Amino acid sequence: MSLPVGSYTQLSKIKHFYGSKFLLNEKIHDKILDKLKIEKIFKTPGEMKVLDLYPGPGQHSAVFYNRYKPKQYGVMEARPDFLKTLKIQYERSPIQIFAKDPYEWTSYTDLIDSEKAFVPEKQPHESLNDKFLIIANLTNSAHEGLLMQWFNCIGNTNWLQRFGLVKMLLWVPISSAAKLLAAPGMHLRSKCSVVREAFTDTNLVAISDGSEREQFDDALWKSSDPLIFQNEDTYPQRGKGIALLEVNPKKHTTDLDNWDYVTKHLLILRKTRLRDAVESLGHGAKDYFSQKVEDPTFLDKYPVDLTNDDFKYLANLFNLWPFKPDVYMDFIDIYQEEGVM
Repeated sequence: MSLPVGSYTQLSKIKHFYGSKFLLNEKIHDKILDKLKIEKIFKTPGEMKVLDLYPGPGQHSAVFYNRYKPKQYGVMEARPDFLKTLKIQYERSPIQIFAKDPYEWTSYTDLIDSEKAFVPEKQPHESLNDKFLIIANLTNSAHEGLLMQWFNCIGNTNWLQRFGLVKMLLWVPISSAAKLLAAPGMHLRSKCSVVREAFTDTNLVAISDGSEREQFDDALWKSSDPLIFQNEDTYPQRGKGIALLEVNPKKHTTDLDNWDYVTKHLLILRKTRLRDAVESLGHGAKDYFSQKVEDPTFLDKYPVDLTNDDFKYLANLFNLWPFKPDVYMDFIDIYQEEGVM
């Protein structure tokens, strides 16, 4: 059966949008699915499970379901006006409505481990899970911290990423997309973009304002070739634009404890030359790294210019340092230092 797809006129009448913004154009959602070609990974869509977090009015949920007819499609939503709309539209449909808050960790443990209402197939962290997909709308600016937590979960292989390398389709503010996708040397380069580089291949799929192109790296923009749509196709129309990210987690062998310690300390001093910034890693670090770094010009770089491979190189040297401090006694919160991201 095909599900009804709510129109812009109908769905924009919902009283509260709770600070979130949604694309409400069925044709553009179809174009996005054409561009994504997820059937390359999910070769048998009828066997996949989809967990849709903060679906709001659920237009994209119906469009996705109608195209792929997945084995199970669950939406997790707790905001009253959205929950009411979802129940009116889909309570007696194949879409399952889970009245839980996607922000809370217990929502997932209860749903999966206790209630067993939605149990994804667990696959090795070798290639993308071809039976489980996450879709989410994190366009509320208050969710920026949650977005970064989810990226950290990829590196740590916890949360929903315990089920393998689970692809995520994430709607976010353009400002958040620009921070996450910032390349080395860009003024937006920070810990969050290094995390993204380290643990994922992330593409910019669609964006509501093409004039924001200057916020993004040229090479990334050209390779992603995002679909550009109009702000008039979103609701509410006021406020900043939104973007869709395709997040493909990738296998990694990073020593997370040392890597995390090194990246967060150096990026606090993002515009201090490395030969001085490394002293923040511990007393005597400046002398140690000056002796161990083979290319002396490397220490003339700034942390903001480093790639993830550079950070891994420094983390490996740090790990070999006999007098390195105890990384478990470190209480610096990099995201607080950076204003979340």
